[in-house]
Amino acid sequence: MPQLRMAEIAGAQSAPLVMLPGTLCDARLFAPVLDCLGVRARVPELAGATSASSLAHSLLRELPECFALCGFSLGAIVALEIAAQAPERVERLALIACNPGLLPPTAANARANLTQSDFVTSSVDRSDPAIRRVIDDMADTTAPSVYEQQTQITLSRVDSRPRLGRLAMPTLVICGTEDRICPPALSVEMARAIPLARLALIEGAGHYVTLERPEVVAHEIAVWLATPPNTSH
Repeated sequence: MPQLRMAEIAGAQSAPLVMLPGTLCDARLFAPVLDCLGVRARVPELAGATSASSLAHSLLRELPECFALCGFSLGAIVALEIAAQAPERVERLALIACNPGLLPPTAANARANLTQSDFVTSSVDRSDPAIRRVIDDMADTTAPSVYEQQTQITLSRVDSRPRLGRLAMPTLVICGTEDRICPPALSVEMARAIPLARLALIEGAGHYVTLERPEVVAHEIAVWLATPPNTSH
């Protein structure tokens, strides 16, 4: 889709766009997508709390009264918590590379013991040097204390799957077909459970789909932003 046309579609949004990055990520995670869209977004840091519930509560005190919410990986887990706490404020929801459930005990134990450096190595499932450089740079500028908080959020999160059916806002679910961190099956299951969900599987992309296929992700988000809100929820 040409950038001008995409910007026109994205410009149809009626609420501010808020994007929540993942572990060891910041606004650079979404920059290529936003450049394609030609729009701006607020990208808060995932810090200052050790549970998704408390972080969601803290963010809601700072966010606009009504907003479009997009979360990536850990940010998607927090986004689901925000949507559970204040559904009337979330005009629309996008979940990218998301696992809405709990980590199995073995995986949780392994995650608890990952150092900041180990986490980057374990999460990068693509070999593109430019993408790896962005991921490394984001990780290098994240304080160790923030990584510890993000780890606690990951390990203490609740299972959001039982409440997916209560989400009444237009929801976009995005996942790379080669994502081995949050495999596509999780997104397929999640999209089936959410009443107004649209699923977008990005062919050939891994976990960091916003960096690998920004044009495709931008197109999906533009369509999502242009979707009429559900004013009945």
